[in-house]
Amino acid sequence: MAKYKIYKNPANGYTERVKDGFNWVVFFFGPIWYLFNGFIGQGIAWLLIAIIAGAPTFGIGAFIVWIIAGVKANKSKEKAFLNKGWIYVGYEDEINQNKVS
Repeated sequence: MAKYKIYKNPANGYTERVKDGFNWVVFFFGPIWYLFNGFIGQGIAWLLIAIIAGAPTFGIGAFIVWIIAGVKANKSKEKAFLNKGWIYVGYEDEINQNKVS
């Protein structure tokens, strides 16, 4: 079962979930996830790296690049939230357990 970290915007109380671990959407759709999440520079950079790595290796290099991007994507999102002043609240299941208790 996937674990999600919760981040809260202190200005308006809005919360956002970030999956802890590998991002399968990035693996399959690559730069599209980066573009929709506001990481335009990173999306373009990953795409260029995948093209450069994939061209001489008949796509195998690009496959490896997207695995690495999938590992790093959620950490990039977490870092962006923290840099914008969002507060890390905790893991979703821990928060729900505290509400029940």
